[in-house]
Amino acid sequence: MSDKITLAYPAPYVYPLFEGVWAHWQQLLTSARFPHALLLAAPPGSGRRALISQLAKVRLCGHQNDSACGHCHHCQLFAAGNHPDIHWLAPEKPGKQIGIDAVRKVQRQALETSQLGGARFIVIECVERLGEAAANALLKSLEEPPSGCYFVLLTDSLDSLLATIISRCSVWKAPQAEAETAKVWIEQALQRSVPDHAVSLYRGAPLAARDFVASGGLDHHHSVVEGFSTYVRERTGLFDTIEVLVAHYPASLNWLSHFLLDVLKWRQGVGQTIVHRHHHQRVAEVANVLTTQQVHSLLRALHQLQRQLQIHTGLNTELVVSQWLLSIGE
Repeated sequence: MSDKITLAYPAPYVYPLFEGVWAHWQQLLTSARFPHALLLAAPPGSGRRALISQLAKVRLCGHQNDSACGHCHHCQLFAAGNHPDIHWLAPEKPGKQIGIDAVRKVQRQALETSQLGGARFIVIECVERLGEAAANALLKSLEEPPSGCYFVLLTDSLDSLLATIISRCSVWKAPQAEAETAKVWIEQALQRSVPDHAVSLYRGAPLAARDFVASGGLDHHHSVVEGFSTYVRERTGLFDTIEVLVAHYPASLNWLSHFLLDVLKWRQGVGQTIVHRHHHQRVAEVANVLTTQQVHSLLRALHQLQRQLQIHTGLNTELVVSQWLLSIGE
């Protein structure tokens, strides 16, 4: 089983990042011009799932306004987490594809009469993970959407989607969160001060940054940077470095991507713009060891490695990471 369809959905909420988007959607809702197919491009941890849940709650409310009444039968069912006319499709595991069978199932649900006599709402998360057959099947539904049925597609990036799917949707992108605004929000949420790099590592995803800090991610990130930079400088501690990278995968590889980009900036004389200002000594040390060409090669190999691990979830992460580390300096 490579995908799942569920009636469960996240708690509805509009986070500050999406307040402008939500205001536009409310106007469309009240003018009866809301599209039957909507595509939202936003990174995980941005609050995108809560936003779509809020949209579903309002769209399914029996009063059909720009906000949910909270009292009708639709709203009560939604609050209980078992509204029968919302279907949320997502890969079963990160990196897994969404198959044709799951798409056909939601297509059948889209054609069925609403169980409560209202709208039907279908959310497909990580739409970039649709297999070719599944994407083509979905395209047919987007071209001729059933009456009263609304499709909402979520993706990290538009780059990996079929142009034909994009063209059939009303496309919205998450605005870029201002670093200082995001930092203030995170500090208020956690009731503690937060270093700048915690926000910079997760630009556009303040919820991910909040969870990163709350879960002890600052210490984990520090151990990854220290272990990697020591290995690059001294070519010692290979197994310790592998262990820490695997222990904190997949975040560890994203952190290293930021770190190596900072190494490039340092070599180009723009060190004042780096994310890892708190680790500037480590950035400088690695920049003195590796050439610009070597850093570019490492980054390309790292991004390829990340794609391989995401697509082929059966790969041995420890082996793949060790091969990448051993290639440093070649």
